[in-house]
Parts: sequence; structure tokens; C-alpha cells
Amino acid sequence: MMTSIKRRRGTAIVETPKGILVVSRDNKIYNLPGGGAEIGENQKRATIRELKEETNLEARHVEFLFNFESVFNNHQVYLVEPKGTTKPSNEIKYIEYYNGTNLKMSNATQEILEQYQYIRPSKRKK
Repeated sequence: MMTSIKRRRGTAIVETPKGILVVSRDNKIYNLPGGGAEIGENQKRATIRELKEETNLEARHVEFLFNFESVFNNHQVYLVEPKGTTKPSNEIKYIEYYNGTNLKMSNATQEILEQYQYIRPSKRKK
């Protein structure tokens, strides 16, 4: 029996007045910002680094929400309060905001957002 090793991924949920920030390389499928942790890097640091690389946003406050396992990744999902101005990068060409509209999202993104919507009322600190 062959087991595959899943990538450790840090995943950011960034809530804005327009909706939850999602990113895409090709304007076809959107994902939550984030990416794989490098050797010696934890998933929280990977979340912060990838958010900056993909969207130009810095993390003002980062709160761990939950773990999520997808086909290829073991996600650690964080609620991130950003600072800065959103700007696409070399690797990310499109930035949109999910608010229940018909954006085409990856299965993992859809499932993470469903789980977030379920826990959100108890997790929000304002």
C-alpha cells in the first residue's frame, strides 16, 4: 500500500467589507491565499509569507482557526487581519472577494469556507 506525503500548507482567511479574499493564477479557479511551508518553517509563518507574496498584504493579527486535510495538503487555517493595499503578484494574477457569488473555487477552498462559516460566530472577536 502506497501512502502519499501531503504538503504542509498555511491557509489564510482574510475578511473584508467586500467579502473573503480569494486569489487565482488564471481567473478560472480561486483559492484562499497561502502555500506550502518551507523546510524549517511552520504553517503560521508560511501563511504570513505567502499572503505577502501573493497579495502584498501584511498580517496585523493572525489567529489559528482549525486544521483541514485535503487530497494534497494538510492545511492549518488562520484568520488574518491584514494591513496594506491588495495588489496581485507574479504568481497570482487575479484577486476577488467571495461573498456567496458564483466564483469558481477549488474543492478545498469551498470546504474550508463551509467549515469557517460553521465556526465563525463563536470565533469572531470584535
